[in-house]
Formats: sequence, structure tokens, C-alpha cells
Amino acid sequence: MGLAALMAVSCSKSNTAVVNARIEGAANKDLVVSQLAVNQIKFVDSVKTDASGNLKSTITLQSDAPDFYYLSYNGKRLASLILKPGDKVNVTVDTLGKGLAIEGSEESVLLQKYNEMLAAAVAEFDALSVKLADASQAGDREAVQQYNSQMGKVFVRHKQNMIRNVMQNPYAFANIQALYQTFVQGLPVFGSENDHMLVQRVHDSLQTVYPGSVYLKSLQEQVASAKAAIAFAEKLSNAQETSFPNISLPDINAKNVELASLEGKPFILMFWASTDVNHKMFNNDLLDIYRKYSKSGLEIYQVAVDTDKTAWATAVKEQNLPWISVCDGKGAASPALATYNIYSVPSIFVFDRKGDIVASQGLFSKAALEDAVRKAVR
Repeated sequence: MGLAALMAVSCSKSNTAVVNARIEGAANKDLVVSQLAVNQIKFVDSVKTDASGNLKSTITLQSDAPDFYYLSYNGKRLASLILKPGDKVNVTVDTLGKGLAIEGSEESVLLQKYNEMLAAAVAEFDALSVKLADASQAGDREAVQQYNSQMGKVFVRHKQNMIRNVMQNPYAFANIQALYQTFVQGLPVFGSENDHMLVQRVHDSLQTVYPGSVYLKSLQEQVASAKAAIAFAEKLSNAQETSFPNISLPDINAKNVELASLEGKPFILMFWASTDVNHKMFNNDLLDIYRKYSKSGLEIYQVAVDTDKTAWATAVKEQNLPWISVCDGKGAASPALATYNIYSVPSIFVFDRKGDIVASQGLFSKAALEDAVRKAVR
């Protein structure tokens, strides 16, 4: 074998990773291997299992840096992997993604740990949200405040745990995924204005190990964007025209509407998700309050955190919402969320005619919200 051929073979081997998987309940089935290409999922390979549900896939990697890959069956993601050249990974899982076990890749094992931590926190949050909805329906204000507080603690505790793990594994590529975790309704775990410092730290650590990774550029762009958002928020908070931070977002007719247009009026600022049934139901209570107090000047500026603007606009039209409904389609990345430090939805603020906040906690009940509105319209 010639030197050129030998080098080609050597290069090919060094740039591949092997995935051996056993899929319980998937005998002679087709599975898909895909790759996360920064902001889109790309098809890589289709692999068929044998009669015992076993498969083997040899994946040619694009660079020496790790990358994110997924193993899916019937549109269901069974395993998330971080592959490096030379990796030989063993995966065991069933067709529903349960019983996942990964060996041979420390990065993939850590990624699985991060995903399980998030899933556990979200499950705890969702269980509390059911109790919150029941308490709200029953008009139990004390219980509503209690569950709101507990839900906030679940989020904070998860965030603290993630920070602790990231700091304990400073050179782990899985930290990139951790930075982009989303909690409920697509809201980011690391979306507050100071989180860019953690993003910068992860970037700087990985830069020493994987300087050629395309993800490092994205992290640096995120830091720059966060710094710009902070500067923007500071300008708004220092502005003299209004005593509340202004935001400007497009309505269902794609016309930008400024929150500042409500200056001098009592108003409700609400962040919601049109895909959430409970939020849609709450709109009925909001309609009653609006009809009762709009004659006193009450306005509503309702911000949707959706990414599907068509679905959002359809929901607004179906419910015949008469107030200002806006959405920029950026979901958790919307600057409006950062401006008002929104970590979960629904989030509701009630402002009086002077632009001062009357209330902002425990308002996801008709009685509590109407009480705040009554004070605002005086």
C-alpha cells in the first residue's frame, strides 16, 4: 500500500465513531442517525436492526471536535450522543426511549445526566402546575401563592444544580447543551442577564480544547447578544419618557405596537403561551375583567412566547381577543423576556396610570387579578 493510500485510510479511521445499539422491541426495523448542525438537524444515515434489535453504525465525523448526534425510531428520539473521533459507543434503549444506557463515551453519559436532571425538574414543575391550576380554580389564594413559590424554587434549584455540574466539568462538551436547556414553554434555564458570564466561561474553557468547533462561535455570539440586551435594558430603565421598560413587538397584522403607547393608562402586561390550554382558559377570565374595566381606561398588552406565529395568530382570532396581542416568534430568545426578567409563563404585571407596578405575583387567578386591576384604575 502506498503512502498516500495509507494516510487516507488512517485519516478515515481517525475521523470515525462507531455506535453499537440494542433497541428492545425493534427487530428488523429502520432507525435514523441524525446530526445537530448548530441550528438544524441533518440526516446522516438510515440503519436497520437485525432480528434481535441490534445495529451498528459507523459515522464519519466532520472534524476533530465533538459533535451532537441522535438515534431515532419512528420520529421518536431514543438517544442523544456526543461523538468524538475514535469513539466506540454502546447504547441500550427501548422503542419509547426508556431504559437508556450508554457506555464508551464520557461526554454522552454526561449529556444523558444533564437531560435526566432537566426531565426530573420539569416533571416536578408540571406536577405543581396541576395543583396550582386546581387551587386557582377553587379560588384558594394562599395555595396559589404557595404553589407559585414552590414552582419558582424548582426552577432555581435546577439552575443551581446545572451550574454546579458545569463548573465541576469545565472541559465537557456536554456543557454546550446545558447552556441551551429550556424549561417549560420553551423558556431558557440560562436566560437571565448575568448568565452570559457562565456562557463566556464555558466558551473560554472549551476554546483551549476544541478551538475549531463551530459551536464556540455561537457561544461568543450569544455572549455579545446578551451584553447588547443588558445595555438595551439599561437604556430603557434610564429613559424618562416612561417609568416602565418599553418593548415593541408585532401584532397579528405584523404591525409593531409599543408598550409605551399605553403610557398614562392602567394596563395589564401578560406573557403567555397560546399552546397552553390553561392559558387559553385564563383568557376567558381576562375577557371578563377587560369588559368590566375597559370603560375605566384599562388596556391589555399580551405577549406570546410562541415560535409558531401562525398558530398564535389563529388562537388570538379564535378567541376574539380584543386587546393588544403581540408575538415576535422568537420564543425563549425574545428580547422582551429578558427586558422583564421572565423565567416562566404565565407572568403578569399590573400597572397604574403613573406606570408604576401595582402587582406582579400570584395573579393567575381571576379574583387576584381583578383585585389588582381595581387598584390600578382608581
